[in-house]
Amino acid sequence: MQSNKFNRRMKFKIVLFLIFSSSISLFGQECDCLKNITILQQKIENNQASYQHQVIEQKRLNEYFLFRTEINSKAKTIATKKGCIGLVSLYLSFFHDEHSFISYENNYAPKPNKIIKPNRKRIYTSLPFEGIWYFQDGSFSIDIFQTKNTMGEWVGVIKNDNSKSWKKGQIKIEFINNENGSLSCIYWRKNLIPQTYDLHLTDSTMIIGRNLIFYRKPQVEQNTTINTNDLLFRQLSEQTNYLKLPSFDLSFKNKIDSLIANNRIGITSKKNLVIDVRNNGGGGFDAFQSILPYLLDKNLTETPYYGSVWVSKDNYDYYNRTKYEYTESKQDSINELKYVEYLKEYLNCFTPIEKEIDTIELEKNSPLNIAILFNRNTASSAEGFILQASSSKKVKTFGENSKGAVSYGDWMPMDLPELNIWVAITTKKMIFNNNENFESIGISPDIDLKYTNESEWLNIVLKQLEK
Repeated sequence: MQSNKFNRRMKFKIVLFLIFSSSISLFGQECDCLKNITILQQKIENNQASYQHQVIEQKRLNEYFLFRTEINSKAKTIATKKGCIGLVSLYLSFFHDEHSFISYENNYAPKPNKIIKPNRKRIYTSLPFEGIWYFQDGSFSIDIFQTKNTMGEWVGVIKNDNSKSWKKGQIKIEFINNENGSLSCIYWRKNLIPQTYDLHLTDSTMIIGRNLIFYRKPQVEQNTTINTNDLLFRQLSEQTNYLKLPSFDLSFKNKIDSLIANNRIGITSKKNLVIDVRNNGGGGFDAFQSILPYLLDKNLTETPYYGSVWVSKDNYDYYNRTKYEYTESKQDSINELKYVEYLKEYLNCFTPIEKEIDTIELEKNSPLNIAILFNRNTASSAEGFILQASSSKKVKTFGENSKGAVSYGDWMPMDLPELNIWVAITTKKMIFNNNENFESIGISPDIDLKYTNESEWLNIVLKQLEK
C-alpha cells in the first residue's frame, strides 16, 4: 500500500517536472531559428539567381558551405525572433544582391529592440571602436561596448536620439567577427529591419557599408529631407528646364508618358534639360521610354544590360501565376503568355541572352545639353536609365554613386511566417555589355558632388550647364 502511494507521488512529480520543462522551452524560445534558416537556405539554393551566379557559376561552393555551417551554428544558439531575423540578414549578406531583402508581414508591428546596459567592470581585450560615436547627420549617437547578450561580442546601443525614435540603451548595431579577421555588422534601421554591412575603421571614423558614417566628435544635425517625390516639369531659367522623375514603377508609366507628351513644346523650347532621378528606386524599363527620344543622339540604341532568368520550378510557377499582373491590353496578355511558354523551355537553366538593337525616332529640336542628377538611393531600373542615357554625348551625369542594385532583379517573396517576415528571392541576373560590376558599388557620376551638401546640387548643375 505504501509502495503504491510512493509510486503515485513519483508519477505526480514527473508530470510536474515535464510541465515545468515544457513551459521553460515554450516561453524561453520564441522560434526554432535553425529550422527557419534551413528552410530559407533550401529556397535560396534552389531559386535565387545570385546564388546560381555567384556560388555555382563562380565555383564558390566550398566557401559557401563553410559560411552556411557557421550560420547554422549560430542559429542553434538563438531563441528569439529578433535574433533570428538578424541572422537572416547576416546569411543574405553572402550574396552581393541588393534586391534580396527582408520585409515584415503586412500589419505586423515588430517589438522594439531590447535595451542593454554597458558593463565595463569586466576585464576584456579593448578594441579601437569602443566608446561613443556620432552619426554623420548629427541625429543620434551610440555607445559601443562588449557584451554576451547578442550574436556578436560587441554591440552599439543608442546613447542619444534627437528624433526620439529610439530609447537609450536599445541595440542599434551588432558587430560580428568574421573568419578572416575582419568585422561585419548588423545595422538595425528605424523600421527595425536589419541589414548586414562590412565595417571599415580609422582613428576618427567608422564607415558602415558605403553610406553610414560615424565620427568620434559630435556632428551638427542636418535636415536631409530636401528632395520631394513629386513628378514634376518646370522652368529653372531662361535656358534650362527641370524634369523630376521620382519612380519608374510600371503603375507610374502613364503619368510619366502624359507629362512628357503635355510638355513636349516646353521641353524642346530650351537648350538645357536637368533630369532628377534622386531617390528613384526603379521599376520597369517601359516607364522611361517616352523620355529617351529627347536624350539620345542616335536612333539606334542597345539596352545597357540583358536579363537572364534562372528557371527553377518555383520560379517558373511564380512567373506563370503572376503573368497578368501588369497587363493592360489583350496584346499584353498574349505577350506574357508567350513569355511564360518561353521560360518553360529552359527549366533548371538560365535563359539565353539575345541582344537586340532598338530603333528610336529622335525628337527634333531636343535639348542640346542634358544633365542627369542622381544619388545613393537611385536604384535598379533607374540605374539602367542612367546607363542607357549616358550612351548619348549630350548627357552628363552629376551627384554621387548610385545604390548599385542593378545586377539582379525580378524577385519573388518567400514567407517565413514563424518570424513574421518574408524574404525577396531574385530570379534574374543581368549581363552587362562591357562586363561591368555595379552591384553594391553603384554607377559613378561624371561630376562627383558627394562632398557638397545635397541641397546645393541643383544650383551647381545649373551653373555648369549655363557657364
